[in-house]
Amino acid sequence: MAKSPDTVTRTKGREIKEEFLSGSDIPIKRVYSPEDIADISYDKDIGLPGEPPFLRGIHPNMYRGRLWTIRRYSGTHTPEETNKLYKREYELGQTGFSIALSVTTGYGLDSDDPRAAADVGVAGVPVDSLQDMEIMFDGLPVESVSTAILTCPVSILPLTAMYCVMAEKRGVDLKQLNGTSLNDIMTQTSMSNWNVVPPPHTMRLAVDLIEWCCDNVPKWHPLLIDAYNYREQDISAFQELALLLATAIGYIEEGKRRGRVPLDRFIRRFSFDMGCHNDFLEEIAKFRAARRMWHRIVTERYGITDPECMKFRLHVQSSGCTHTTAEPLNNIIRIAYQTLAAALGGAQSVHANSYEEGLCLPTEQGMLLSIRTEQILQEETNIINTVDPLGGSYHLEWLTSELEQKTWDYLKKIDDLGGIVATIQSGWVHREYKEAILERQRRIASGETVVVGGNKHVLPTEPYKVPLHRANPNATEIQAKKLQKLRMERDSGAVGRALEKLAEVALSDENVMPAVIEAVKANATMAEMCGVFYKAYGVWRAPMSA
Repeated sequence: MAKSPDTVTRTKGREIKEEFLSGSDIPIKRVYSPEDIADISYDKDIGLPGEPPFLRGIHPNMYRGRLWTIRRYSGTHTPEETNKLYKREYELGQTGFSIALSVTTGYGLDSDDPRAAADVGVAGVPVDSLQDMEIMFDGLPVESVSTAILTCPVSILPLTAMYCVMAEKRGVDLKQLNGTSLNDIMTQTSMSNWNVVPPPHTMRLAVDLIEWCCDNVPKWHPLLIDAYNYREQDISAFQELALLLATAIGYIEEGKRRGRVPLDRFIRRFSFDMGCHNDFLEEIAKFRAARRMWHRIVTERYGITDPECMKFRLHVQSSGCTHTTAEPLNNIIRIAYQTLAAALGGAQSVHANSYEEGLCLPTEQGMLLSIRTEQILQEETNIINTVDPLGGSYHLEWLTSELEQKTWDYLKKIDDLGGIVATIQSGWVHREYKEAILERQRRIASGETVVVGGNKHVLPTEPYKVPLHRANPNATEIQAKKLQKLRMERDSGAVGRALEKLAEVALSDENVMPAVIEAVKANATMAEMCGVFYKAYGVWRAPMSA
């Protein structure tokens, strides 16, 4: 009679660790067998790709039918320079754009605001008006590629409106326009403490955008729940997934309460963004578990039967917080493994970071390497030949279910605390982040978490230098001059009337997006439009604890 795997494990003798743990501190055995997945039903819990519960992928043929989108999060200096960057990326084979916005734009400031002077164009592209959006996408095929606009509720409304107005002026039918708005309440309210609209009002504006897109831009993804940013606070894989699902539930509950759009239409174009960290198999398990859990929430919690609503549309980005500033070329290897995990996990869109992002914005060299990383995976490795190639592994199926259960438990804790808005308002989410950040730093300092070149195999001196990206020191002046010219040439009366209408609607129950569209067409600036919301709702400070 064959020995059980556990018996064999105990007789194998010395191992290099007393205990082997996943990135989420899940104990891992030496070997897995059919006994470990005896409770898993293939038909009910795994199934075929493109069929419920979508564990193995949301499409029947996955990458055999369509490769994942290569999408880099980028933007630099000025709209003019970003236009050149996007054209270069497109020529290299990038198949979608993600706008990395200047911090100043994300916070709803114009580039000539004295508070913005030091930050304009430093970490992204400033967009002050419709004119900047037009410049940024001049000569690019917005009718055939998708664009992700990555910022939070409040500033995401004018920016989405600018993109739509720009496309419509170029003759693109909004019914056919494809793209994504980040629009995630968590990204700003739980990770920023400046110029934040109170969470309930943030949720109101976010849902206004979703409802407007359902009626006017049906192919647009009006909500990208950006758990990548949550994970960058050093929380675990299951915490990241639970917070993502809790945020989605919060949006659905608000849409259900308002009752303006049927739930199946409301959530049909939801999309999700997750980080990919260093624990290769756990990250793949996380992506698979996310699809099965989303299917269960949509069908069991909300009784929705539309298969399109059950599909967990996933963008994955390699993890910035795992990259090092010491020996930055090592990050090329980390990024490649993380990108491979994203593909094996069934992502629809992938962003491979540039290796030098711990030091600066991507250089031309870094941009090229990140695109080539994905192209080599797609064209040379043959991982696209079969769907979910790791499916059926005893260990992976067990780990997927184990991670899922830990996620359900953490999600219940959030539900018991009143849901995502309540946990933001109370500061609970912020405390979870704080504890995770401190714990990871403790483990790195103690050597429990190994960082090659950082706390192990450390060289006495830096072995090489890498090229660095330098910000354009004239970006603030360039943008300020454009704003001055815009204000002189536009119809000030039309701008004033549009902003008055927006202020009126912001204090009513009406959807604000039609008024935002009119303000954009009148050439109102980002600060003028966002300022209406700050005045109407006030500014919120997160309850931070020592």
